[in-house]
Amino acid sequence: MRNTHFKHHLLFILRLSCLIFLVGACDPSMAQDGATDLSQRIRFRRLSDEPFVPRTGNTFHSVLVANPAVAAFKGKLYFIFRGQDEGGKDQIGMWTTPLRGADGIHWKTHHRNLIIPVSKEANAPDNNHVLDPAVVVRVDSLYVYYTGKAIHRDPDHSINLSVSGDGKTFHKSHVNPIISKAIAPEVVVHKGLTHMFYQRLHPDGYWEVYAATSSNGIDFDTAQERKVFEPSRKAGAFDAFSVATVRIFREGEHYYMTYAACRRYMDYPESIGLARSKDLIHWERYAHNPIFTRGEAGSWDEGALWFPTVRKFGDRYVMWYEGAGTGLAATDDFSRKASAEAREKEYGGYLKTSFSQIGMAVFDGSFRALFK
Repeated sequence: MRNTHFKHHLLFILRLSCLIFLVGACDPSMAQDGATDLSQRIRFRRLSDEPFVPRTGNTFHSVLVANPAVAAFKGKLYFIFRGQDEGGKDQIGMWTTPLRGADGIHWKTHHRNLIIPVSKEANAPDNNHVLDPAVVVRVDSLYVYYTGKAIHRDPDHSINLSVSGDGKTFHKSHVNPIISKAIAPEVVVHKGLTHMFYQRLHPDGYWEVYAATSSNGIDFDTAQERKVFEPSRKAGAFDAFSVATVRIFREGEHYYMTYAACRRYMDYPESIGLARSKDLIHWERYAHNPIFTRGEAGSWDEGALWFPTVRKFGDRYVMWYEGAGTGLAATDDFSRKASAEAREKEYGGYLKTSFSQIGMAVFDGSFRALFK
């Protein structure tokens, strides 16, 4: 009897071990951190298999839609994002909804007019493309920082500023560019200072995140800038090679950073990671990263993910993000080939068979309770 019970017990353990292995093999985040109880992990889930903001004909985002940013201002919630139409220029528009009762899903007004168009001036720092908006409220005005790209200008990329006092009309700063040779801004006002986060390219071909501060939101002391976040450089890690397009929000005593993570490419992230900080300088990575991964082959976000923008509504965290993919379902030779290209090559098939759109995912839980 004792031997029989022992054999049954051993068989049960072996079966359980196999089950855990199989589940872990299906979830790359579990395989990485060894966690088996997903209810005790921060994991975002898609609300839909379709984009939240798809590319839409007869709009400024008929070809692609990307780079979500969100802010509350004068009783409204602002959803500001980049689009591109058949003219081939990236420009910035917005949606709004009353702040009271907002859930991040339903937006009352889809403004048709651009709020930050490409400049028509020959020497302007943003006369080619306008993209990567970051939004903050300062001194009763809405500040929108963005990446500007220029024609016949060296460097051709910089961070610029447009300001609105009423949330309707935006005026570009006369001191643009604000920061040269940098892209993808994120901005936080903390203890009276405006903290700007942005990407600079390492000589070895990967992105790192730097930060500089300003007392007026315009003059940033880049001479005193600090590198505050970089790739993990750990072999096989989801963020081993490059990190990009950070977003930051505050809850309790911590600031939380969501970031796009590249395992092997400079700017083609497969996953979203999470980190936290009390001082906006020293960042602690979440031990059970990533918190979100790209979609399956054939889905609209099968290729890459950028700009994970998080805001909390009640007990739910809502994340808007830019995803790229074919959305062709990979059911025939053409779609399978296009899907493989989107998944296996950096920007594979981009603007041909693969396009950026904005998705939505949610997490019902507590960052503060589960960040361990």
